[in-house]
Amino acid sequence: MTFSVRLDDDTRRLVSRLARAHRVSRSEVVRRAIRRMAKEEPVAGEFNLYERIKDVIGIAHGLPPDLSERTGETFHQIVLDKHRRRQKR
Repeated sequence: MTFSVRLDDDTRRLVSRLARAHRVSRSEVVRRAIRRMAKEEPVAGEFNLYERIKDVIGIAHGLPPDLSERTGETFHQIVLDKHRRRQKR
């Protein structure tokens, strides 16, 4: 795919210098820069759940210390209780 971009003189010279230094085309310099930027700065909406909440993980205080233990059993019990409540209706 062909894609045009307008560069100021300083940026154009920088791209050309990088291309010569790395012995690749100017297009390849731009492709690498885009890939690097995409890795370092994910686009909004492309974060996984961990990325969205990582700044708040571990900051809660005063909760029971065993919340992460036996989570499968706890989840099973929650689902079972919900099912029983629905059956009583």
